[in-house]
Amino acid sequence: MRRTKATPALLAALLLVAALSGCSVSIVDPTRPAPVASTPPERSAPDQPETSPDTTGEEPSSEPTSDSELSADGQAERSRLIAAATTTMPCPSAPLTEDGAVIRIEGACPELVVEIDAGVVIADDVGTLSLSGSGTVIYAQKVGAVTVTGSASSIFWEGDTPTVQDSGSANTLRRG
Repeated sequence: MRRTKATPALLAALLLVAALSGCSVSIVDPTRPAPVASTPPERSAPDQPETSPDTTGEEPSSEPTSDSELSADGQAERSRLIAAATTTMPCPSAPLTEDGAVIRIEGACPELVVEIDAGVVIADDVGTLSLSGSGTVIYAQKVGAVTVTGSASSIFWEGDTPTVQDSGSANTLRRG
């Protein structure tokens, strides 16, 4: 049996293509804050004033400042979404089903069921959170247990890490 030099070259080319394809997988530990991604600075719009650089010499952090707080970025996004809420209500007795809505849930909520696609829910204290929608973002100050069956959704919380059951796919579930 004759072996050619083309076989090792073919294998090397396949490995190079696989390495350069840009696919990646990451595992998120919900008990640890997410690392800050480095991105190029954004230029401000012409009608917005320039901000002066931080003169304290310290890098601004988007990491949580303690185990019970959202990161600075998370706090800013939560505040922005609260201001953009299309509906503000106390804990609902029925599932939330309004696709694409931005809903603010005020106060304690023993059980919150979210069946929304491409929506946003901002809640305070939730005992049990169930999400079956896809592409939905949920911010909760406190949550005891989370069950997710949808896909491509994000749930962010403050405080202790809840019990998490994720049978969906491509979901982000973490503090911060």
